Amino acid sequence: MKDPYLPQIVGLLAAGMTSTALAVSGYLHQPETVRFLGTQLTYQAAYRKIPLSLMGTGLCVSAWLLTQTRRNYRRQYEEWERQTLLKQGQLQAIAHQAELEGYQQVAQLQAAERLYPQMAPYLSDVQDADYQDVSASPQPLATSPPVAKTAAPGQPSMPVTPTTDSTADPTAYLQNFLEYPGLLFGGMGAGKSWTARYLVMQKVRAGHQVILLDPHAANHEWKGIRHIGAGMDYLAIAEFLQWYLDEIERRYQEFNRSGLTEEDWQQSLRQQQRITSVVSEEMTNWADRLPGDIGSKFFKSAMSDSRKVLMPPLFVAHDRTLSALGDAKGIARLRDAALLELELIPTIHPTTRKPVSSGKGKLKLPGHAEWLAVDLPQIDRKITDFTLCPSPPSQTQQPPKPPPQAPPFDFRAQVNSWLQDCWQADAPEPEPKETPSQVEALPAGQLKSLALYLRKKGSIAVRDVRQNWGRNQGLNGEQVQALLLELMTLHLIETFSPLNSKAEWVRWSET
Repeated sequence: MKDPYLPQIVGLLAAGMTSTALAVSGYLHQPETVRFLGTQLTYQAAYRKIPLSLMGTGLCVSAWLLTQTRRNYRRQYEEWERQTLLKQGQLQAIAHQAELEGYQQVAQLQAAERLYPQMAPYLSDVQDADYQDVSASPQPLATSPPVAKTAAPGQPSMPVTPTTDSTADPTAYLQNFLEYPGLLFGGMGAGKSWTARYLVMQKVRAGHQVILLDPHAANHEWKGIRHIGAGMDYLAIAEFLQWYLDEIERRYQEFNRSGLTEEDWQQSLRQQQRITSVVSEEMTNWADRLPGDIGSKFFKSAMSDSRKVLMPPLFVAHDRTLSALGDAKGIARLRDAALLELELIPTIHPTTRKPVSSGKGKLKLPGHAEWLAVDLPQIDRKITDFTLCPSPPSQTQQPPKPPPQAPPFDFRAQVNSWLQDCWQADAPEPEPKETPSQVEALPAGQLKSLALYLRKKGSIAVRDVRQNWGRNQGLNGEQVQALLLELMTLHLIETFSPLNSKAEWVRWSET
């Protein structure tokens, strides 16, 4: 290694020693003669030693400082060289281990090829199977993980992996996206939008409260789904994301106070239909337009904190890079360990030469590095109306009651009943049927929740409705106003202004 400080140190030492030598030399002690007012004065020139001594001292000190810098630089270089050698040793050990594993796989394949014909007659599971030759070269083997059994209604579904069984549903793995944080990505024309709508339909059928975040879509394309951000309203998306983070914290606090186990707590949320699924459509286009770092906070919390409180997100993006997912840098390991990823593979149309969906994809389970080849669901139309989805089955199914047994025949009771029917002049009037309340007839949702809240209050200011009920529900002022107008259309509430008040009031008017 070339030392850049050595020439400078030698030069400074030479100059310092030269200045010191001149300061102590006899030349400085030679007398000088000066004539003043006609008088000749003679004195010693010892004053010249002072600046030369100072300069020599400064040069020697500079040389000493450079020596210390050179020593530190040498230590840093030795440490860097030691770390480099250590990393090279680790890489060599990893390569050696990979080579040994490759040799083991080849040995296993060769042993299987040699012993399979002798062992086949004794294997009960493969008596009727046709023997196929296995080459000695280590070819990748296509394995078929077992399919998880269907869980009972109201219970969390077990992870489902793709299967090659012809009798099984090839798209059963999509059930994982119901309660797991998921990522759906692919290139242009791969079918992300249609597949995302299919998953939303499955969530609605499972009883989820689905919330869509998409500033580029129109409300009429998501009928029955709460849509936030229409018309490029990024502020509304940011407000909802903040509510999402606060709601996760509130649910964890509620779980801590409940005293239940995690399974019982999640079961209670399912029975109350409090599973909240957030769908971030085309997140690549709007994640970097949100104010502050709310997008990054949302992505981190959605991956790490949402599953236990049943608030699973579904991200739809063009890529799986962190810059495309809210610019949440530094959490690549968390993404690989907690996110269920489905990549859609496009193909080129032979006529139009445009990318279209190929019906194939690759699935990566949380915590696994392997990508599994899967089939995508066959979708023949774009789903825009989610109100047509059938309601989810009941969370608790009662066992079928046995048919009632006929009572033993009683002749005396039969005669008495016949005589009473003969002597009865008028038939009994049917009991009046109670007509259900108009509020009870409303479908479960935010409109019914607001109606129950207003019926309980009787009369309340509109601003109090926005601040109290609307904030708890995560709605902005415009959304609360739209729900109030819908209740007025149903003649359930009316507006009035009390005396000495400038605020707008509403009161319950159902008869």
